[in-house]
Amino acid sequence: MRALFLSVALLFSVDAFACPMADAAAYQTALQEVKATEGTQLAFKVDGMHCGDCSNKVIAALKGVDGVKAAAVDYQTGEAIVSIDAEKTNADALLAAISELGYAAAPAEVQG
Repeated sequence: MRALFLSVALLFSVDAFACPMADAAAYQTALQEVKATEGTQLAFKVDGMHCGDCSNKVIAALKGVDGVKAAAVDYQTGEAIVSIDAEKTNADALLAAISELGYAAAPAEVQG
């Protein structure tokens, strides 16, 4: 019975054991999508993320803002890059979406 409980507990905590290299590769793929998407690109520094699940929550919040075309978030560096339709949204709306999750965020410079 103990082994069954442990197996179930591990099954639900798989994200905790995610490979940082896989997360970095997923970020690079998402970043390429952002850079290939037409629109205004904005960058943010997000503090307080500790895992891939944190990145996924921030991505979901950003994509939930009307006018966001693509988003890439890396919890390891705290970098978030977003492609937007500037007629529909702006940096303040994106910062508010991130803040609602409990993370501190500030505008940053888009690299490359």
